[in-house]
Amino acid sequence: MALYYYVNKQSGYNDNHVVHASGCKYLPSQAGRLFLGSFYAPTAAIQQARKYYPNALGCDNCCPVTLKKKLNIQNSVVLKHMVCL
Repeated sequence: MALYYYVNKQSGYNDNHVVHASGCKYLPSQAGRLFLGSFYAPTAAIQQARKYYPNALGCDNCCPVTLKKKLNIQNSVVLKHMVCL
């Protein structure tokens, strides 16, 4: 079943914009997110988000994506959900 996906307009640490599925507890308010569309896989939503924000990443809570390469510390979930002030 396809889900609705959104990307956070506000970048976090290291200019990362996080992609969320509808219903995620980390989903930003309606004014703070951009609707990406309806997708069957989180990877398709992340690809769409990267058209707007090249550093877009999936939320570890709702869009877990297994990567073949090792992620560095800057891509951890803690840093993705931090808000830069």
